[in-house]
Amino acid sequence: MNQIDDQIHEWEPMIHYVIRHLSIHPNEQEDCAQIARIALWEALNRGCTLSKTYCFQRIRGAILNHQQKNARHLKHEVAAERIPEQCMMSERNLFDWLDEQRLLLSPRHFELLCHLIDGTEQTLSYSPSRLRAYKADVQRELKEAINLKE
Repeated sequence: MNQIDDQIHEWEPMIHYVIRHLSIHPNEQEDCAQIARIALWEALNRGCTLSKTYCFQRIRGAILNHQQKNARHLKHEVAAERIPEQCMMSERNLFDWLDEQRLLLSPRHFELLCHLIDGTEQTLSYSPSRLRAYKADVQRELKEAINLKE
């Protein structure tokens, strides 16, 4: 083993401590351990000195970021699976509904709606705060449209 591998190996007990401390599901523990090893490896390649506090924060942050990213992907997968079911239940075609929304929403909001349906809104060039504001606008406009039909 080389020097970097030896240094990473020294922090294995802390990696497993953080995993236990965060109550990571057993099926995800090895993935999280690997994410933590990669985070330490990146820090060493940047020339950082590994102190106890730095390693704990780096390991914990990498694992939490990984968990958050997985949760976002799962949320979009579930949303993508439910949309067709909802359309079938209401006997409306998704594309017909989208055509109606194209007429009601501004072009920017309609584009955002399409990206939200696809789960690709993060690819838009908006800041997180601007994206939240636009999402709220789209949601408000859709609720108003529903209330007008009733």
